[in-house]
Amino acid sequence: MGLKSKKGKPSPLHKNPTKNPRSWPDLPSQLLTLLAKNSTLMQNISYGGNVTKFYRLPPKQCNPTGKSPFPQLFINDNGQTDQCRDKSQYHSDIFNITFRFGEFWPFRRWTPHRDIYGYIVGYSQGMVICRNAVEPSKYGVWDPINRPWWDPPLWDVSVPFKHVALSSSPKDYNSICTVMVLTGIQKPAFAFYDKGGKCEWFMQDSTIVEPYYSSNHQLMQFTNAIAFKGKFYALSLQGTLAVIEKIDSHFSITSLSTNRAVPSVPSMCFKEYLVESDGEIFLVFLISKKSIHSVKNVEVYRLQYDRLSWEKMEGIGERTLFVGANCCMTVNACKMGCRENCIYFTYEKVDEWWVYDMERGNISLGKISSVG
Repeated sequence: MGLKSKKGKPSPLHKNPTKNPRSWPDLPSQLLTLLAKNSTLMQNISYGGNVTKFYRLPPKQCNPTGKSPFPQLFINDNGQTDQCRDKSQYHSDIFNITFRFGEFWPFRRWTPHRDIYGYIVGYSQGMVICRNAVEPSKYGVWDPINRPWWDPPLWDVSVPFKHVALSSSPKDYNSICTVMVLTGIQKPAFAFYDKGGKCEWFMQDSTIVEPYYSSNHQLMQFTNAIAFKGKFYALSLQGTLAVIEKIDSHFSITSLSTNRAVPSVPSMCFKEYLVESDGEIFLVFLISKKSIHSVKNVEVYRLQYDRLSWEKMEGIGERTLFVGANCCMTVNACKMGCRENCIYFTYEKVDEWWVYDMERGNISLGKISSVG
């Protein structure tokens, strides 16, 4: 099914995106209005969408030897794989809104002191993680609703900062939580910092062999993660889910998923989103078959906690998922005025929203009639 506008012209999803930072949260204006009226809904947002995986061989200088019974995945950033890329490069989005008495306030006009923290690199448990625009080793964690702020330890800029997740939602400045950062490489694979504990990052290397790889010596690399009930659920580059827990003051991988997290249909590449909704963890795939700038299919999986396996879903009931270029959110369809059992999505730098109807299995232009 091709994505075309009402006039029959090719969808703007096929246009090359610009490289300018995108505003965050990247959600429809109607939904942003709803968030301004009820800012507690910010807890329903997940940061993501920057993980695009390709079914292609990486460049020769990074290509592992041997043949694999599983299709291999890699991340392509301007023609380079994650391991070959200049580690000084960061993906950042401009934080566009904050909330105060039901109004939108531009983040960069809040206070002069916070101006230097102009780029968001993560969002977890209702907290925004920002990078200092002047000193890349400095990061800040900020609650856009209640305003508490704290500065984690300085980051080693030679180590990639790919994805961040908080173990819990800090209620105030003195709250205790764990911050986990994924690097996307093997050494180190993780970084942990206990807010309320020793003020330093604990770096941990990858030590477990990737089950879905051509070489028996390839260690896992992690690219996406979500925290739920004190545990971290991290997805590897090849689609293995690992559960990470703190045991006796140390962080350990306690279990691995029994199946691989990849789409069920053939594709050139796909984007993956981890979403928590009403006590469930969803994995959403935006699937591209011929062009990275065109979405041809959407699939949703639910994590089965008892078996630690992914189950493909035929529907999500009265819920609606919004999947933006840099974030996603679940809402109650009837309160939002949108179609239930659907996935609304946008892609790269496109301003239009599309909707995937899970019951009918088709994609069309998405419209939101009203805001509850």
